[in-house]
Amino acid sequence: MRNSILKLQIMRIRSVLLVTIALSLGIAALILHLLAMCSPHWKVTKRDVPPKMAPVSYGLWQRCEYSDIPLTKQGISIGTRPNVQICWPNRYMRYSPDKFDICYHQRRDCPVSETKNLSEGCSCHYLPSTKGLQWLTILAAIFLILGLLLLYLKTIASPQNDSALLVLSYGPFICFLLTLILMITGLILVGAYLRRDTYEDYSFPLESITNDSRALQNFDLHSLRNYAKHHETTVSHDLYLKAENELINDANTHFHTTIGWATGYEIIASVLIFFITILSFWLAITSRSEDI
Repeated sequence: MRNSILKLQIMRIRSVLLVTIALSLGIAALILHLLAMCSPHWKVTKRDVPPKMAPVSYGLWQRCEYSDIPLTKQGISIGTRPNVQICWPNRYMRYSPDKFDICYHQRRDCPVSETKNLSEGCSCHYLPSTKGLQWLTILAAIFLILGLLLLYLKTIASPQNDSALLVLSYGPFICFLLTLILMITGLILVGAYLRRDTYEDYSFPLESITNDSRALQNFDLHSLRNYAKHHETTVSHDLYLKAENELINDANTHFHTTIGWATGYEIIASVLIFFITILSFWLAITSRSEDI
């Protein structure tokens, strides 16, 4: 009898210790995840050919670059402030093909102009991949917080029925598992669309597409697609595909994109969540065994 009581106490102490470790790792993962969510440094694009340009970093909500800001006093230049980070919403001009002639010339106004200053039919939106990543990270944060709360309740609450016991036993594991799935899906999305912002943020003169004056016209990916639809009588599907490949090749030649430190934070947080998921599953199994 005494041995069984001692064994039970040891198991409870071990469970409390594992819960404490899981909570500590979970809080660290949550902090890293929130830092990544608020950071504009998920991806960093740098120019590989002259002229030299400042790197541009892209996040879930903003894109930023460093620039030298001139300082003036009473209209007199007194110097410059180097490497000032300038950020604006990570949104791009969106419009239908019939609005191409109007919106094409305003595409660079999108991040800094108010909606009321844009022409009718022109609007600013996040990329679909960015919207998807926003939702994935928000849901991951919600499930992570919920899992931590359930794990904490597991240490202080005494469930009075089987339903409450089941929730406290397997609830943290399910929440952490969903968090892990969402975070890994988000990281896959980052890798799959690593260069997507480059194709929208920069314009390239395309030899495949010329206007009536035979001069080269600059296109980003969205404006190229709408140009082809707007001039579908003269731009065939094959010509569009050729122009799209030219744009992508030019972008990949002139720029390269790497993951930023925010993505690194998310990777570390995902690794921590992986271990927490294993711990919470083990705790769920052992707690059910003890109750039985």
